[in-house]
Formats: sequence, structure tokens, C-alpha cells
Amino acid sequence: MTVTIEVTCRYYDQAEPVRKHGTGKAGFPRYYCKDCQRTFQLNYRYNGHKPGMKEKIVDMAMNGSGVRDTGRVLGLGINTVADIKKLSPKQVTSRQIAYDDVTLICELDEQGSFVGNKKQRHWLWYAFDTKRKQVIAHVFGSRTDATCRKLLNLLAPFNIRFITTDNWGSYAREVVPEKHLIGKIFTQRIERHNLNLRIHIKRLARRTICYSRSMEIHEKLIGAYIEKHHYNPLES
Repeated sequence: MTVTIEVTCRYYDQAEPVRKHGTGKAGFPRYYCKDCQRTFQLNYRYNGHKPGMKEKIVDMAMNGSGVRDTGRVLGLGINTVADIKKLSPKQVTSRQIAYDDVTLICELDEQGSFVGNKKQRHWLWYAFDTKRKQVIAHVFGSRTDATCRKLLNLLAPFNIRFITTDNWGSYAREVVPEKHLIGKIFTQRIERHNLNLRIHIKRLARRTICYSRSMEIHEKLIGAYIEKHHYNPLES
């Protein structure tokens, strides 16, 4: 009896140009796609090599799961999860309309967390487009004038008419007075968005032991969340 198994290319999503290409180190058959000229296999011994696993790790990270949570659920080692979480997100949106909008009103705020221990405070500073309810730039650092200055430098290409902040001293010293509006009444939207970040990203939640152990993962994971939910949708 002859059994025919149709194999679809995992990259090209077509079955016709696929042919056999020997076996892998674990003994599973490999295949070659003539169109995309790439080889692949369908079965893996280790879960971390399976198709779509990287996307699952990132999705779990965006929904409150830490490194160890993800490893337990997906059957992966914590080093595999940590390596995949070392992403390279952007720090500013590239949507052209945001640059050209001369009436842009931008809210600035900083959100505190800690890395390693509660004495090692680390701050996310970001700018929020009030009109579109989107983050347009962010930086990480200490709660100092220098970090505030870095965020303002990222905002330099935008034609921002007003910048609204709370009464933190760095804003008063670094933001141009003619564009600066101070008061909690002007920062209600960005304060509400801070709550979204704490709900979606476990390591930002208050009164938790699920804090980041690594500064690199802390910054890149939060940056990847902002890029996915704010920077990418703006690129139209």
C-alpha cells in the first residue's frame, strides 16, 4: 500500500514545488522548496524549533507572561525564551502623517519600575499623541533631565504645537516654555495608558515579585510591546 503525504512549504505556503531533501540530525525528513529555495522540516524533537514558537513566546510576553511562565506552558528552557525576547524594537514611530500634523498635541509622562531589586529603579519615558491615542516615541533611563532630553530629541522631527506634562521638574527645565502646558488635567489620557501598560506587561505591575532580572530584556520587551501596538499600526 502506498501512502502519499502532501507537504506544504512553511515559507512559501505551496505544496507543488516541494521535494525531499534528506534527513536532519534528529532523523526527521527535510524538504526543499524550489520556489523559495529554502529547506525545512515539519517535525522537531525540541519544542523551541517548531514553526510558530517564536510568535507564541512574543504573544505570551505581550499578555503578562514572564520568562518562567512561558517556559512552563510551552515546554521550553528559560534560556530559549530569554534569547527570543531579546528583540530590537524601534524607539519612535515613522508614520509620515504624524510628522506633518502641525496641530499635534503631545502628552509626556514617565513610568517607574525596577530591575533586579527594588532599589534599582528604572523609568520608561514616552510621548503620547493625544489626537490618535498612540505612543510616538519612548526612551528608558533614570528620572533625570538627561533622559527627558533624550525623549525630546526623538520628538524633534515632529511639528508639535503643545507639550503637556505633570509638574515634574525635568519637564519645566527642558521643554520650551511657549509650548509647555502643566497640570494633571492635561495628562489624563497618558495616565490612563499607563494603566494599560501595567495590565498587559506583568513586570510593570505594582506590588509584584514578577520584576525583570535583566535590564536588556526589560527594555526590549516593553519596547517590543510599544512597537507592536503603536508604531506598526501607524505605518500605513
